[in-house]
Amino acid sequence: MSLVATHTEARPNETHGRRSRVVTLTPAPSIDRVYRVDELKADRVNRASSVEAHIAGNGVNLARDLRAAGNTVVAVAPLNFEDALEYVEDAAMFRVVPVHQATRVNTIVIAGDGQTTNVNQAANPLTSRDWRSLYAAVRDASDQASPDWIVLGGTVPDTGGAPLDPNALLEIARDTNARICLDSPGLVLAKWMQQGAIPSLVAPNVHELEEAVGSSVATVGEACEAGQRLLDRGVETVLVSLGAAGALLITGNEQLWASTRPARVVNTTGAGDAALAGLLSTWQGEGGASRLGLALTSAVRWGRAACETSAPTIDPNTVSEVDVDLRTPDRDLAIA
Repeated sequence: MSLVATHTEARPNETHGRRSRVVTLTPAPSIDRVYRVDELKADRVNRASSVEAHIAGNGVNLARDLRAAGNTVVAVAPLNFEDALEYVEDAAMFRVVPVHQATRVNTIVIAGDGQTTNVNQAANPLTSRDWRSLYAAVRDASDQASPDWIVLGGTVPDTGGAPLDPNALLEIARDTNARICLDSPGLVLAKWMQQGAIPSLVAPNVHELEEAVGSSVATVGEACEAGQRLLDRGVETVLVSLGAAGALLITGNEQLWASTRPARVVNTTGAGDAALAGLLSTWQGEGGASRLGLALTSAVRWGRAACETSAPTIDPNTVSEVDVDLRTPDRDLAIA
């Protein structure tokens, strides 16, 4: 039975008393080079109709969408001087930690039918000194912003350098009364849990959820069960992006599922980041089923909006026009 058949609101971040405050850390930012082609053909020379480039990475994408909606955001990222000078378009949002290596480059090819092909360069290693500088930048930003959320976003370098210390981020969160959100590959989450470092919120897609729990997920019911396994390990909230099948929000007391009519897909890159941004823009981590429903509604709207634009940032003023079906999960529904 549908709980909210057509949930609407004036603006995605006007469903609560104040805007959110968020600090993001993107330890492996990228320069996304986006090529648009009429049709992508294998083993052929493909001509691009346009090419653009911008700084990206889960935490950067998230910060950009949140800032566009008027939230207070600081995006911490390691960049060398030349890349920061050329690609950082919003100096007020970024807290750049200087590093020597060139920023990795991700290649994204978008065909006219919306099919998106990504070729991502491996993350650059970070030294112990780099990590200390990043932790210091996150602490400084958190001391100033008093964030609701500290978000670790995207790939985490795990070879050729020093490892991430999740407890350093958890300590900053405790000291500043923030919650930790982990928006990284499932293997990163699994490693955190093995170390006893438990984030408050995780935001996997289906593949990342499978990595985190070590089993396949083919239906909404199996996604709910996998999410519950993360809750059993101490995670407070799980947001699962299901692609065309919508999204799940799972807590110790609630399981909610939301979806919209099919999107006119232009570019799927960044849709999961936009969905998480919609959630965090609407929710500071507290409240019952009604508040969670509003947050999940925003999440699926923002994720859909990202699919329907080729720009790196969604327009938050347009997302509230989409009706959202919010209900208890249809556990038998297959995830494509």
